[in-house]
Amino acid sequence: MPFQVPQFIDHDPKILGPFTLKQSLYIGIALGISFFLYFSLAQTNFFLYVLVCGLVFGAAIALAFIKIEGLAIPLVIKNFINFNLNTKMYRWERKETPVFLPTKKSNKIEVKEEKTKLKIKKGGRIDQLNKKIYY
Repeated sequence: MPFQVPQFIDHDPKILGPFTLKQSLYIGIALGISFFLYFSLAQTNFFLYVLVCGLVFGAAIALAFIKIEGLAIPLVIKNFINFNLNTKMYRWERKETPVFLPTKKSNKIEVKEEKTKLKIKKGGRIDQLNKKIYY
């Protein structure tokens, strides 16, 4: 009796309530940063503290929950950095196509002709067709 194997399984175990381990770490690190900022920044400028904590928690929530085309934001950022730092070399090679002009004979046609003569038996019908095409 065959069993169906489930496909496209993308399931991370939940560690803390509805959050996975990575999500818990992102939120926990944001809480730790806001805790230290409270004692260093909130005593002198509370508005700046609220602004910086809002940015830190916004970044943590984006890193933890937002996916772009099925990929998590940290993976997208890593791929972006790798793409921009690695060298890129694009190489274009022109494909030689035979030019069918009966009056003009170029080196390209001769090179192509030599390659075909190695493959085709002389005196056959294919050789005759080949001569009609290339001459």
